[in-house]
Amino acid sequence: MNAYQKTAVFILRLVGVCWTIFLGFVWSVYGAEALIGIEVQHYPTHTLIGNMGYIAVGIIVTAASKPLGRFIGRGLGD
Repeated sequence: MNAYQKTAVFILRLVGVCWTIFLGFVWSVYGAEALIGIEVQHYPTHTLIGNMGYIAVGIIVTAASKPLGRFIGRGLGD
């Protein structure tokens, strides 16, 4: 792997992990507030399901970052 591919892998992993951690944290805080009885805005089920999909996309990007990074950086450092 050349330097461009390694950089692409790093960026993809960073974005995927930050994306997943942020959405997971936000929804866990929302769930904790609802459980302890704080008045929270109730979101429709499709909003929660959609955000779980976004979390899944972050996990998939993180897991597939090496092949994606190789694809993105191919032919750049030769």
